[in-house]
Parts: sequence; C-alpha cells; structure tokens
Amino acid sequence: MPDGSTSRWDDVVDVIVVGSGGGALTAALLARHGGAEVLVVEKDRYIGGTTAVSGGDMWVPNNHHIADRDSREDAIAYLHRLSDGRESDPSLVEVYVDTAPEAILYLEEHTGYRSEPHLQLDDYYSVIGDRIPGVRPFPRSLSAKPYPAAAELGEELANKINRGPWVPPAEVSFPELRRGGISPEELETRQREGWRAKGGGLIAPLLKALVDLGVEVRTECPAVELVRDGSAVVGVVVEQDGRRTALGARKGVVLACGGFEWNADMVKAFIGYEVKPMTPWSNTGDGHLMAMEAGAKLGSMTTFFSYGVVYEPFEKGRDGNPLPQMIMGLGAGSIIVNQQGERFMHGGYTYNDFSHPFNTFDQRDPGFPNKPPAWIVFGAKHFEQGLLGAKPGIELTLTGPAGEEPPEWVQTAPSIAELAVKIGIDPEVLGATVDRYNEFAEKGEDPDFGDPLQTHVLTGPDTVNIEPVLGPVYGAIQQWPGTIGTNGGLRIDADARVLGNRVPIIDGLYAAGNTSASVLGATYPGGGGCIGPSVTMGYRAGRHVASVPAREIG
Repeated sequence: MPDGSTSRWDDVVDVIVVGSGGGALTAALLARHGGAEVLVVEKDRYIGGTTAVSGGDMWVPNNHHIADRDSREDAIAYLHRLSDGRESDPSLVEVYVDTAPEAILYLEEHTGYRSEPHLQLDDYYSVIGDRIPGVRPFPRSLSAKPYPAAAELGEELANKINRGPWVPPAEVSFPELRRGGISPEELETRQREGWRAKGGGLIAPLLKALVDLGVEVRTECPAVELVRDGSAVVGVVVEQDGRRTALGARKGVVLACGGFEWNADMVKAFIGYEVKPMTPWSNTGDGHLMAMEAGAKLGSMTTFFSYGVVYEPFEKGRDGNPLPQMIMGLGAGSIIVNQQGERFMHGGYTYNDFSHPFNTFDQRDPGFPNKPPAWIVFGAKHFEQGLLGAKPGIELTLTGPAGEEPPEWVQTAPSIAELAVKIGIDPEVLGATVDRYNEFAEKGEDPDFGDPLQTHVLTGPDTVNIEPVLGPVYGAIQQWPGTIGTNGGLRIDADARVLGNRVPIIDGLYAAGNTSASVLGATYPGGGGCIGPSVTMGYRAGRHVASVPAREIG
C-alpha cells in the first residue's frame, strides 16, 4: 500500500504489536491496561519468539529480591564500564536501571508470572573479579518460576508456545531442580500436566493475561509493510491465508519481532562473518527492513548476543537439520584452535564474548586467521564420559547408531599428528600447541588464557578447571560462533519511540526487544541481558502508546 493510502482498512484497532516475545507481549499488556484496543500479529505458527525458546531469565539490577544488597549507582557504573561508551544513547542505561525493577513488579502484580533469583548465576563479569566497577558476586538475574501453562491456557493454546531443543523436559522444575527442591514424582506430574518454566514460564502467564483481557494473537500472520501517512506510521500490511490485509492503528505500531540473525544478507552486511543462529527461523529482520523504509535510525547493527555452537553428531532438530548445541568448547581436557592449529580463545569466559575472536584481523599476515569453523581438540576422557556429555558408552571409534560413520565434523585418530591431517591442520603446529598446553596443564596452569573458575566467587581460588589433552584416542569437533539474537536495530527514546533520520521521532512507531538497538549497547552483564531490556522497553512502549490520543486514520 503506498504512502497516504489510508482510506480503506480491513481492520482498525488502537495498537498493533508485531511479534509475540517477552517485549511484545509486555507492550500489548500495558497498552491494553491503558485502555487501548490491541492486536498482536506473529509471523511464526508458534507464540513466544526467541523468549520462549530461551532460559527466560531477566537481568534486573536492584530488583525486589536483592534491593538491600544492590544500588542504582553500582548498576549504572557496571553497565557503562562494559559498554565503554558504545551505547546508541548512554542515557537509556539509567532509564533501564530505573524502570526494570518496576516492570518486573508490574508483571508479578498483574499476571501469573513469578520470579526468583537465578541460583549460582552471578553477574557474568564476576569471573574477572572486582576490578570491574559495580559488578555483583550474586545473582541480579531473575528466573521464572514454573507455571501450569496447560491448566491455565488449555492444552491447545499452551502447545502453541514455542519450545527450543535446548530446554529439556526436566526443566519444568527449574529452578527447584537446581536446589533439590522437587521430587521425581512431582517432576513427572508437571511434565504430564504441561507445566512450563524458563522462557515458557515467562511467555505463558503473559499470554494468559492477554487472553483474559480479550487481546487477539494472530499466528502465521507476518507483517510485511508499514503503512504511512506522511512520515507517521498509521498501520501495517500483513499476509495471512494467502492474501494481504491492511490493519490500521489509531495510536501506534510496536515492532518487537526479533533480530536479523536468520537473514544471511543482513548478517553479511552488518556483522561481516557467518554466525550460527540458535533462535527461531522467523528472526529475519522484518521489523528492521520495514522501519528502514520508513526512515528509522539504526544503532549497534554490528553487534549480537553471542554463544558457541557445536552440532550434535547423531541428532537432528525438528527441521531435519543437525541439531545445534549451545557449547563453548568441552571444558577441562580440551582446547579450541583455529584452522592454523593455534589456540585463540578460552571457552570458559562469558558467552556473550565467545564469538568475537573469530572476527580478529591480523595485520602481520593480513587476513582473519580465526575465521570459522574452529576445532575443539580433546582426548580419551571425553569419549569415556560420552561425547558432549550426552552419549555415554559410545565406542572409541565414535561410530554412530547402527554402525553409522560419524559426520565430517567429528574426527578421531590415535595421535595428534594423524588428527591434524584429518582436519587439515599442519601436524607440527597442532602438536606444538597441544604440547605447550599439556606442559602447563599438568601443573594446573594456563598462562596463555588463564582459568576463569579460579577467580569465581562460587568456586574459589583453589578450584582448577585445567587438565591436559590426553589420549589415545584423540578427537576434534567443529566449533562455530553462534548467536542467541542480534542486538542492533531501530534507535529508540526513553519511551521506545523510534527515532527518524528525517524527523526526530517517527510518529506512531515504537520498537522493543531485538528489533530495537539494545539500550545496553553490546553488553551482556548477566543472565537475561537480552530479555530484561526487551520486557522493560516493551513495558515503556505499551504504557506510552496507550496514553497518546487516537488519530483519525480514515
């Protein structure tokens, strides 16, 4: 529909929310509570976006569980230190710190969502020590308590909440399972009754609250175009059942439809190297592209939320492709090397920093020596305990089920030299790398990369996570940089209104979650550093859009 073609709509409401993750549903809830008529449209057949397949944590400094041990000033200092001045708008850090605790309390008061501190998940940079200002050696991260989704929503609707391959059925008990507070019988009952925790434990109560308020969530209904009247956004065009439908928005449109990690062209243009997504396939940058056409400013587009990816050798996901696992090396007794056979990282530090070394440029020998894939090199210990910790009893030959040969990214050999040949690395270089590592590891030392566990408050300085790589047999598995979502997108103000290139603010357009430029910049201060800002800015977006006067849109 061209600009200004607003005289005919297939449907008109006050607020249209594009997406159904934590930020989207929170925006819809606040808008509805503010008296607006709200419609949610979701591209996928499932509800919940990236939030639903995630751990569901939210990093919320000074929240009501820890307010007596935290402070606004320390949280702000911590975030500014990590972002190093690279936020799109540094003032939004303070907006986040001040609003996030309020947003969480609002959800607990108005929905069935309940939170508790994530046990043993301190601020991530506490592994480096107290030289990082404002860091906390205890959880600022909140976990969702288990929620009886099927009983509250009905089995059919509860089953529409997305699941990821990384949250096993046992996690319906999380976080009680971690602290030993649930019996096997209760766990089995919850699995049978359709309880959800982690990301599903956040999405399900939000969805229940919206259903009770009469808010419609249309699935398999992708938004494809923003409808504008001059510079103002007055609606969206969606595709459903093979036809295009024009939806008018008297108050505004909230774009909270994920990042662009599944859009190969955008990844190449903005990030510059291949990263493997660990998110729903629907995150193809639709919100970014629509808003760019409307003149939106962009921020933090070269950054993303990182993780390591290893492919499960003998399992496939529901899409039929090899199943990616969120793994950064294999821990003690393994090392990560580049295609030259040299160590270039340690897998034990924060996952948001894991992928960055893959993009290092070497000015001495111009090029990118760490370009993916890298290789995890390991010894007999990992075969004995089960590859990836999930296949105990596999023979040392690593033949798969029914004698199948392992895929190409699992290589085995009786010596490091022979393993190097198999994976295309100079045997002398890999041999020297392993020898150097083993020499120090025998003493419990790693002078090249250190041991993050030695500075971690929960394990103490006497804990050592360093072991030599010993065989035979030796093995190697491809290690890829991965992403749990991009964090660059539309620049927003304190009320999540989208900023424009030609106008200061694009009237009627809001953004939250990974469609927006994260208010924390490229930082990931602790577990839930993505969902916390998503929900918080969704909260502010929904509150603001409900408060603006309805427009006459024809």
